[in-house]
Amino acid sequence: MDSISLFISIAIVAWVAQIAMSFFQIRAFNRMIQSMASKGKVKIGRTKSRWKARTIVVIVESEEGIITDAKVLNGVTVFARPKTLTEVVGSSYPLDKHILNGLSIGIQEALYVAFQTE
Repeated sequence: MDSISLFISIAIVAWVAQIAMSFFQIRAFNRMIQSMASKGKVKIGRTKSRWKARTIVVIVESEEGIITDAKVLNGVTVFARPKTLTEVVGSSYPLDKHILNGLSIGIQEALYVAFQTE
């Protein structure tokens, strides 16, 4: 096998592995949303940047407007997994400035988008 064929074979294997890992990440995200949907109204927001790492925030809001659960998914690779966003749990929208100052810019933008969509 010459070097060109070896390079093409490695590229194809890497491409298939990336598709498989993306599938597992999407499946984990969908399962997380299904489990959170039983707790209340689910709101999802994400950053709009095309060139930086995307941040997705999933919030569960009770009937009273209190955030009962929040998770954040951010990163560049398919290895990113949801993490609990404990800073906003128990608060309501609009969020306190002290809470927002402790969060990254990407999370702040995703929270803003989550609460703007209905």
